[in-house]
Parts: sequence; structure tokens; C-alpha cells
Amino acid sequence: MLALHIVLYVLLSSCLAFAIVELGLTAYVATFWGGDHREYYWDPYQGYVYKTVHTDTPGIVSFILFSAVWTILVSAAALVLPWFYTRKGVVSRTLNTILGVGFIIGYFVTSVFWLACFADIVSLLGGVTSSSDYLNAIIAFAVLLWLIFLALFILSILAVCGVLFSDWAGYQSMKKGAAPAQPQTSTVPPPDHEEPMGTAPAPVAASELSSCDAEALQNQPPTSQTFSPSSQLGIASAELSADNTVYHEHHAGHP
Repeated sequence: MLALHIVLYVLLSSCLAFAIVELGLTAYVATFWGGDHREYYWDPYQGYVYKTVHTDTPGIVSFILFSAVWTILVSAAALVLPWFYTRKGVVSRTLNTILGVGFIIGYFVTSVFWLACFADIVSLLGGVTSSSDYLNAIIAFAVLLWLIFLALFILSILAVCGVLFSDWAGYQSMKKGAAPAQPQTSTVPPPDHEEPMGTAPAPVAASELSSCDAEALQNQPPTSQTFSPSSQLGIASAELSADNTVYHEHHAGHP
């Protein structure tokens, strides 16, 4: 579970950073490529002259700008929402299903966006690298973002199918019969003086009596003793045997 959380954090943070870089590079290329430019050309009557030429930004560059902004929003939501709802308490099955389906769709759509971005640029270049370092960097980051979102899509499918375990909202198992993950409770045992409910207290050995209890037992007043008939007969027989012993000792020296 911890390994999956670390991988998700790393991948989503990388997506967020790469998308910001891609947004900056594409914005620079868009401002350089589109707008009004002064170009000079050869005129047989006037020689080299300057002319203002208006060019539109290519559609693929605008689409890359949109994909970069979309990726920033998706990455930020995927980072914040699971952490926020998990910190609030137990994640319900409905919430987990909504977030899980949303993450899977979002990761898949974003991976398709970046696949279309770099594939279109490569096709325009004819399968070769461009002379512009900025355009080559845009292609490289587009490929990385496509691979990362493809990996996130696969991890999300494995998590909701129960292959990978996680207690994050949106990544818990959606299989029937699977109980929602409960927040971790404290494993500290209860104090010794607290007895669990529903159980009888353990008997106390005689050796465990305190000194105060022993003194209290010694200071108790003597109670009246009751004798049964058998005990009275035993006392009488003992007295008779004692009298006979005294009589024999007294007359032992006489004929």
C-alpha cells in the first residue's frame, strides 16, 4: 500500500511539473509562430523590401496549450482529492466509485490527448527531428506525459480491481463484498485498571492481598462459633481419655 502511494505521488507530481514546462514552451512557440511579422523579399523594381505578414498559430500548437492546462488541472485534482477525503474519515463506497471512475476516465483521456499531440507534430515533421530546440523539447515532454498517464491509467485499473491495495479515495477496490478500508486505529493496549466490558474480573490470589487487607482481617472481632453434635462428642471423649491418663499416673506407684 505504501509503495503504491509513493508511486502515485511521484507520477502525479512529475505530470504536474512536466505540464507546467510544456505550457511555457508551447506558449513561447505560439507567440513566435503566430501574429504579424515583417519579412523582406526581392522586388525586381524596388529591390529588397519589407512586408508585414500575418500568420496564424497552427492548430496543433493550440491543442498542446489546451492539453497542458488540462493536465495541470487533472494532476492537481488527482493529488488533492484522495488526500482530502481520506483525511476526513471513512470513504463511502459511492464516493470511492465516483472518484475511481473519474480518475480512470481522466487518465485515459489525457493519455490520448498527448498521444495525438506528439504524433501530429512528428507527422508534420516527416518523422525527423526539427531544427528548433523548442519544438524538439515539446515533443519529448509530450511523449513523457503520454507514458506517465498511461501508467496511471493501468495502476488505477489494478487498484479498483483489487489487485493493488490502497485506502485512498478513488483507489479502493470496487469488487462486490470488499469492505471499505477503515482508518487506522491506535494499537496501544488499554490501561491495566480497565477491564473489558462483558468479562468477569480475574480472581485475586491470597498472596496478592495488601497489608491493609491483612490488618483488617486481624482486627475483626471474634465471631460466635457453632458446634455440631459430632464435635461435642469428640470433646467429651478427649476429656475422658485425659482423666484416665491422670488416674493411671496417680496410682502407678501403689500396689
